[in-house]
Amino acid sequence: MTTGAPSSPVAFWEQTEAQLAEIPPDVSLERDTFYSQPEWDVYRMRYNSSGGHRLFAWLSVPHGDGPFPALVRMPDYASVHDIIYTGLRHRAVVMNPTYRGQRNSDGLVQARYPGLLTDGIENAETYTLLGAWADALRAVDALLAQERASIVTIALTGTGLGASLALAAAARRSNVTAVAADTPMALGHPASLQRGLGYPLAELDDYLRSHPERRYEVEGTTMLVNPMDFAAQVQIPVLMSAGRFDRSLCPLPFAEELAAALSYCDLRVYDGAAEGGGHEHAQVRAAWLAERLGIATP
Repeated sequence: MTTGAPSSPVAFWEQTEAQLAEIPPDVSLERDTFYSQPEWDVYRMRYNSSGGHRLFAWLSVPHGDGPFPALVRMPDYASVHDIIYTGLRHRAVVMNPTYRGQRNSDGLVQARYPGLLTDGIENAETYTLLGAWADALRAVDALLAQERASIVTIALTGTGLGASLALAAAARRSNVTAVAADTPMALGHPASLQRGLGYPLAELDDYLRSHPERRYEVEGTTMLVNPMDFAAQVQIPVLMSAGRFDRSLCPLPFAEELAAALSYCDLRVYDGAAEGGGHEHAQVRAAWLAERLGIATP
């Protein structure tokens, strides 16, 4: 297995992919009778990721022969990542994965919120959160490896950290055909280290106030996942939302820079903050995803 702290984004992704390649997903599915409905079945899904982590996801599969389009919601920065409601569940496979440390994926490490954003941040070998990027890639791998449903196309969505993970997975998995990224977390970009930001990015400021001598190390660790470094590799349509006054997840100058670096990005800016358009954008996103997945809506 490749070891040692990666010194560049290229080295980080090469190491991440090499570690995943050594570990089969080994997917298991257990039907959940409570959440299953007459139109679809819901499964408790488990699979392997790098570092010995056994991860959890919710997977719902429509009744019928398929093949089906699939929607994957990448997990945000929070301890619990529960099953979501979506009107697309009638016609699409829907996967809600988690990353290491989140509830049900915490066999080896239990994430703290706040705290995960800076846990071990002084070195790439010890920075717990870096594993979330490996787990995002593995979620797509596991979806394709499961045998309950045949998948014809995949769209990703996510908010905050989940949006950044979705963009990263789209950059590295050719099976993904569209991404709806709401207020991507600016982690890795210089904008995330500004003073006076709100939480969760304020955790970085808190850490550097306590350890100002470690700023160089923090910059070196987080730059491995700067979305700007893989944006050009996302060669599919992206719908992005941002709040004009966001100072905690996705500052508007960062959102505009990221959107410009993406090849096919529709950036929607709303007069709000980290909610990135809230209910209004949720309607836009649902219609956009349905169109990208080829699902007719009323």
